[in-house]
Amino acid sequence: MKMIKIFENTKTCRGFTLIEILVTMVILAVGLLGLAGLVMDGMRNNQGAYLRTQASILAYDMADRMRANHSRATGGGDYAGFSTVGASTAIPACTTDAAGCTPAEQAIADKAQWTSQLQGVGAGMAVLPGGVGEIAYDAGSNTFTVSVSWQEIEREGDAGEAIADDNKYEMRVSL
Repeated sequence: MKMIKIFENTKTCRGFTLIEILVTMVILAVGLLGLAGLVMDGMRNNQGAYLRTQASILAYDMADRMRANHSRATGGGDYAGFSTVGASTAIPACTTDAAGCTPAEQAIADKAQWTSQLQGVGAGMAVLPGGVGEIAYDAGSNTFTVSVSWQEIEREGDAGEAIADDNKYEMRVSL
């Protein structure tokens, strides 16, 4: 009996469910926009982490090449002051010879191969967009600084400030 009395006033409640649906749709739309923003931030951060990982792999690769060719890296040698900007990617013919390369030729081959990796020569795609590698030598501490930088959309910190040098990886190595 009571259920019949509840539905007796349906004429006065017309359109009320339509307003509820519209309010619900607005709340749902705002929530989905917020979720889409979170997904985009997550994808951007994931891409940034991927690029930092690639940069660290490339920096360690060059450090390992320098350790393997220790005689040319000692005291700065052929590696100090190198930059991949405008560097040659031509690999010396000695790398395919049975006799192998001299330490000086191996240093040239190491730098050319590292430049090729950074610039994506032969791969059709660069590992790092706008990747640049540099090697500096500090004679006072006898250490090399291998740095890799790339182009990336700048991210903001918690307070909205720009994060400086977020697209650069540096490592110091002594041989």
